[in-house]
Amino acid sequence: MDQIVEAFTTGAGMLWKALWALIFGYIISAGIQIFVTRDQMARVLGDRGARKPSIAGSFGFVSSSCSFAALAASRSILVKGAHPVNSIAFLISSTNLVIELGIVLLVLLGWKFMVANFLLGILMTIYAYALSLMWLPRSFVESEKEHAEKAQSDEGMDTDQTMKGSFRDKLLSREGWDRIARVFFMEWKMVWKEILFGFTVAGFISVFVPQSFWNAIFLVADGGAQDAPGFLIVLENALVAPVVAFFTFIGSMGNVPLAAMLWSRDASFGGVIAFLGADLVAATVIWVHAKYYGWQYALYLSGLLYLCMVAAGITVHYLFALVGMIPTERPSLQEMVRFSIDYTFFLNLIFLVIGAILIWLHLRNAKEN
Repeated sequence: MDQIVEAFTTGAGMLWKALWALIFGYIISAGIQIFVTRDQMARVLGDRGARKPSIAGSFGFVSSSCSFAALAASRSILVKGAHPVNSIAFLISSTNLVIELGIVLLVLLGWKFMVANFLLGILMTIYAYALSLMWLPRSFVESEKEHAEKAQSDEGMDTDQTMKGSFRDKLLSREGWDRIARVFFMEWKMVWKEILFGFTVAGFISVFVPQSFWNAIFLVADGGAQDAPGFLIVLENALVAPVVAFFTFIGSMGNVPLAAMLWSRDASFGGVIAFLGADLVAATVIWVHAKYYGWQYALYLSGLLYLCMVAAGITVHYLFALVGMIPTERPSLQEMVRFSIDYTFFLNLIFLVIGAILIWLHLRNAKEN
């Protein structure tokens, strides 16, 4: 019983540490989403070119961080005319380059992991573009678009949330804040279960799964985690980490506490970074891809993304090693989540009030309408 209480306490402590960052990130995300329409995205992403994935990535950067919202959004811009390679770039960036994810990584694991995750997203996009140049059968593209058009619907975050007018008009108008409140509410409605599940699972795994298990699936150097791992160890960790993510069924935000847990359990830096990108190969995500595009393209896309996250995780590891930036401290989860009256406490209070106001504003508008 004591272990169960400790598991829940650890998960709750991690959520408490990241709560203000989550609310702040989703407020920013909601505000940005009212400015750029998906029709505009499709007009500039309709063909293939070296610059187009970077443009798609910038659109993904300002979109939702919910994995399933990202799946719906990438399908939407594909149906509206975007090239498949550009929709893949959008998918990667909307789960790895979003603002709220970076803020939560900064709070839980530090700025080096935040920078590494952004670099991971950029490298995954580059690798996906290069691999698709080498092999992307036309038959896959045709079947993908046919399935996507049949599966297209107006559910959830697939609805365009933008409004017309200048930035100042939107920011100072009641309609602008009504829309921000609505998107903020919808974002949380879609991700709260994923977030709670992710933090709870991280707490239970940290308490109930012994270190010997992690040493069995994640190889470490002979001298332990304090020694620099060899290439084969980094490769094995990067290959295994997405497989762990496949069985956790958790999206991008839920992956962050699990990544923190893996880091505390001596996984290599490259393995942890590859894990952060592995929400795109979780079992539930692959199933949704099959529903949207058919199994042929879903398996192609999942295989492509797996290769990209493994390669990008290894690349980030050695780029950081080259400049001496790989973190050396591995605090336990209990150390990470120790409660105290500090800046986290006051920031949580402030952003809880702001979040409550936005939710109240949405519910009031919904009741009036």
